[in-house]
Amino acid sequence: MKSYRISPEGLEKLCAAVFAADGMDPGNAEKVAASLVEADLRGVSSHGTVRLKSYVERSHKEHWTQNPRLSFTQTLPAVALLDGDAGFGSLVGTAAMEKAMELAKIYGVGICAVKNSSHFGMAAYYPLLAARQDMLGFACTNGMPNLAPFGGREGMLGTNPFSIALPSEGDEPLVLDVACSVTARGNVSNYKREGKQLPEGWCMDPDGNPTRDPAVALKGTMLPFGGHKGSGLAIFVDMLSGILSGAVYGIHLRDGQKEGHEGGPGVGHFFLAADLKAFGDPAEIKKRIRTALDEIRASKPAPGFSKILMPGDLEAGKYLYNKEHGILMGEGSWKEICGVCEQFKLDLDPQQYVWEETEEDFLKK
Repeated sequence: MKSYRISPEGLEKLCAAVFAADGMDPGNAEKVAASLVEADLRGVSSHGTVRLKSYVERSHKEHWTQNPRLSFTQTLPAVALLDGDAGFGSLVGTAAMEKAMELAKIYGVGICAVKNSSHFGMAAYYPLLAARQDMLGFACTNGMPNLAPFGGREGMLGTNPFSIALPSEGDEPLVLDVACSVTARGNVSNYKREGKQLPEGWCMDPDGNPTRDPAVALKGTMLPFGGHKGSGLAIFVDMLSGILSGAVYGIHLRDGQKEGHEGGPGVGHFFLAADLKAFGDPAEIKKRIRTALDEIRASKPAPGFSKILMPGDLEAGKYLYNKEHGILMGEGSWKEICGVCEQFKLDLDPQQYVWEETEEDFLKK
């Protein structure tokens, strides 16, 4: 299958130009584009620029605010609430994480809970902001109910991803980023876009039967990872993101395409930052983190494995490689992005940002 290596900087320019042409302030457009390209660089293509078309469409159908008026309420010295004005989740989420970090610098820890937002993209984007400033970072979000609880067949929860990150001496941060489903729903869309069958155990059809057809799966439900474990985590993420924040939760999240749901999807997020200085000398803590990780990496791998990876190792490796060689994108996804650029009649030729055509299988990279 044909695929392409695309310039990260060029891809970011294209996405920012599309959002600006659609009415977003240039500064906001750059922020949203940067969050999408960061996901691509880290190999999280399900939350990358393949979402450009859907973000544009959803912003209108689901009433996302292009240039939201963000409203913070300080409830306690180290705790804030943010009303996102139905804005793009990456704009709202970045502002909330920055607020949590600001509070953490003063009080050692900072929390910002968010209501009235939308899809915020790759969860790791936000904790990484904190880790790069010598802080522990945590972020989670709820979403449209397309995950069946353990033992159920109806979508009652979102895939409800969460991410946590810590800085480490000399390394990229240690970062865990997982959805509570077996895979992100965006991966199902990717498989449909590229004409591939799903692996077994990812999804159910509307009747609760297993399916490998991505088109059918998108009408059905996702399955939680680890059975009751993923289901339990999804419930807790909904409590943090939807209940504590005062946002919409579970089956009450709004589909903006339906009558009476014009106020935006109502998604909630939860962000936490903790300054390493609150626990001791940041340099010493990062050194101990590096030592602990190296000890685990040096342990004996099981049969069939060549080495032991820490959370975020694969993504960090992909980031460095993709930064140098370009972002790998399947033919279907690239054509879709080019189509969006043509739709907005951009004064930019997307083909100038193609570094290389390959025969690599996009879905296996």
